[in-house]
Amino acid sequence: MRAPVLPVLAAVACLALSGCGSSSDTGASGGTQKATVKAGDSTCALSTTDFAAGKVELEVENTGKDVTEVYVYGKSDRGAFDKVVGEVENIAPGATRDLDVSLGGGEYEVACKPGQKGDGIRTKITVSGAAAAGDSDDAKYDREVEFSAKEYA
Repeated sequence: MRAPVLPVLAAVACLALSGCGSSSDTGASGGTQKATVKAGDSTCALSTTDFAAGKVELEVENTGKDVTEVYVYGKSDRGAFDKVVGEVENIAPGATRDLDVSLGGGEYEVACKPGQKGDGIRTKITVSGAAAAGDSDDAKYDREVEFSAKEYA
């Protein structure tokens, strides 16, 4: 279902110019911030690129002709934006899906990948403030797997 254009533009202008919003739009204070991502065949447009540390909900709409996926990347130890913080895949043309992430202060990149391949079309975002509530050192190891084996040959 598509929202009327005028109310959406008014809401975006209000947020951009005066910082208005409900308590659910707060960051570090415990609410969830919301933004939209228009993932096209050659674009990756976010309604905002500035967030406060905390929970962020990205409403991803595939405006292109190919199935797409969207990733949020943080910086790895090497300094490249290649650490997956969150992802949503298999978004059909015309479909909308939510991508929820918890972000600490710093820079990130949102990558839209039309056709679900390549490095994607990237948009930098900035998160102000400290680490998101509940984040710990364990979050740094989101791809680490621990296991043990006994009596193996």
